[in-house]
Amino acid sequence: MIQTIVKIFLIVITFSSVGCWRDGALITDEPISVVKRSLNDIPVLMNENDIIGLSVIVIREDKVKISKSFGYADLELKKKINEHTVYKAASLGKPIFAYIVVALAQKKKIDLDKPLYLYMGEDVLANENFSKEITARMVLSHTTGLPNLGKQVSPKFSFKPGSDFQYSGYGYQYLQGVIEKVTKKSLNELAIEIVFEPLSMAASSYQWRKDYEYVVSSSYGDNADKYEVNQEAQTGHAAWSLYTTPEDYSKFVIHIMRSSIEIGSIASKLLAPTVDVAKGVKWGLGWGIQDTAPHKSFWHWGSKAGFKHYIVAYPVEKVGVIVMTNSRKSFKIVDDIMAKSIGGSYPSYDWF
Repeated sequence: MIQTIVKIFLIVITFSSVGCWRDGALITDEPISVVKRSLNDIPVLMNENDIIGLSVIVIREDKVKISKSFGYADLELKKKINEHTVYKAASLGKPIFAYIVVALAQKKKIDLDKPLYLYMGEDVLANENFSKEITARMVLSHTTGLPNLGKQVSPKFSFKPGSDFQYSGYGYQYLQGVIEKVTKKSLNELAIEIVFEPLSMAASSYQWRKDYEYVVSSSYGDNADKYEVNQEAQTGHAAWSLYTTPEDYSKFVIHIMRSSIEIGSIASKLLAPTVDVAKGVKWGLGWGIQDTAPHKSFWHWGSKAGFKHYIVAYPVEKVGVIVMTNSRKSFKIVDDIMAKSIGGSYPSYDWF
């Protein structure tokens, strides 16, 4: 009888604690050596969930304090994940693109609130009246009403532009065309000029580079099945083609954290909430914004053919975490990694 009661008690405790960490305190005072040790059991979580490779970076005081890698970039070749491993970052390219667009707006190259068809000379969708209403600000805040890439064969508007939220890679694709036409430069040229070179992100690119051949990670689905790669991105795509390393991307995240407190900075404009998305979740320009304690945090995720990534940063507290992985089931353990790394609460994780 006593054993039965104990078992029931343990079950209740287990289930009542699931997800509670999302409302936990932010870890800022725990010795970094303790946090680092707590990450040593990540391989156990990976094995339990068929996760082949994973990298985690923990930021404190706007500096990388922990950089750890686990598992394999290529299982068959027994090539391990390390600090030089390049991940296909998918939607993590969107915040960088948003930074580029706002930088160009500050230089008066584009107006964030001017209808884009006036620059492009053509509508985003033929014979759609709403096409003439789309602005860069709407694209970057996902309020165009356009669908995500691959969702529709013949894209259609879901609502009047500016009236609601709908995540849209299609809108980013359209705005990229506008920016390239206005500047007469490719996306990758602009990224190098405005972001990659100034922040010393030497490993990052929106398009395939020959030197990636030996450092790019493979990606995996169920039962450790490798995803086939028919062709790498030969031209840049703002919505999905970013190649980067966790350390490289941390330079961009830290720059956003540091500069966001400066009035009128590009980062401050990116992190100004524009539209409500869900309880505790808003969108700025490029970045998602969370109602977290003690102060707001910004976040984004990436997901493409097995690659799964999640990033959160708290500018006021100067802490953040970057998790990049190469396996489809990775989001099953990212919450555990967040809890071990910086604690805190994450409405966005519940939403997406």
